[in-house]
Amino acid sequence: MRISIISSLRKNCGIGIYTFEFLSNILKYQEVKEIRLFTHIDSDFTLASKKLRIYKVINEINPSYIFTLLRLLRKIKPDVIDVEWDHSLYAPTKLLGIYIFPLLSYLKDKLFLSFHSLYRLEDVERYLIATTKNKLAGKIGSRCYFLTKRFLLNNLKVGRVFTLYEYEQVRKIRKNFVVIPQGIGNARKLTKARRDITTLTIFGFIRRTKDYKLAIASLSFLPDNFKLIIAGQPKETELVNEIRKWAKEYNVKDRVTLLPRLLSPKEKEKIMKRTDILLLPYLLISNSGVLLDGIKYFKPVVSTVLPDDITQLKIGAYAENDAESFAEAILTVNSRYNEFIDNIKIVQPKFLWKNIIPQIIENYQKIADE
Repeated sequence: MRISIISSLRKNCGIGIYTFEFLSNILKYQEVKEIRLFTHIDSDFTLASKKLRIYKVINEINPSYIFTLLRLLRKIKPDVIDVEWDHSLYAPTKLLGIYIFPLLSYLKDKLFLSFHSLYRLEDVERYLIATTKNKLAGKIGSRCYFLTKRFLLNNLKVGRVFTLYEYEQVRKIRKNFVVIPQGIGNARKLTKARRDITTLTIFGFIRRTKDYKLAIASLSFLPDNFKLIIAGQPKETELVNEIRKWAKEYNVKDRVTLLPRLLSPKEKEKIMKRTDILLLPYLLISNSGVLLDGIKYFKPVVSTVLPDDITQLKIGAYAENDAESFAEAILTVNSRYNEFIDNIKIVQPKFLWKNIIPQIIENYQKIADE
């Protein structure tokens, strides 16, 4: 089977990190004879394999890259084209990826579209109003998003969604969707004795899709032995300053540790070992790599998003976007800690790459055979 993948392969991009892990695993399978990856001109991951060839052609600033991409795909004639989709990857974020839309429509008979982001209209509107403080901008922006979403759903052979939150949006619309979560490598039980101090961690890129103010405010409703770590590469310097301001405002400065940088795998493991509970105080998300970290590292979560997934997996607690409610959810997880650890152990096999990849290949094959 000859596969073409269109995706990011950048270290400062969550989907880039995912793509690197995905390729590292799928290239091991005999059914995959050849993979051509079409990625961004500034991609900085390297991956060596006789089966893999990488083309650095995507440029969000210049839409003319589409002609190069189309010419190469016509020449290669792949059996299936997997597009790892996020609205910010293929055009400036405000344009919602529209540069690549004509290509998707033209190639839809071969298209396996993997939705790393797929949102409800009301969630987008609420997020835009919260971040822009402009109700009209929220309504217009969410409507534009809805139009692009409708186009994408109508231009694919098979659609892959990663979470139940995403699947609930499409299951009554189209039958050609499969739920295949992100994969994890070998589980890492970074055990430690539970101490008097309970460490909460918000991990990943520091960006405005996360409600750091909510998490910091929730500390004021928790006992003093609850500490918070915020670790990850900042997307905005000003947001880091705001986090420091909120820690002072809620009088929890001494209980908040801020590590605003891209962490090495060794540093990440060190922080995960210190962590008791992972926090996901998101304003908008449809799929979370940090949720997968919770499953990989045996860390229960408290989340303001993905309630269906959290409830079904039983790996943590869902909370409203309210500081007191968020604090109550943290206390609930802390009091039932061992129960959630046992549940994580039960669901882990579902997320291992060795169980994920065969499902993806099976759906690739369905497209290739038609």
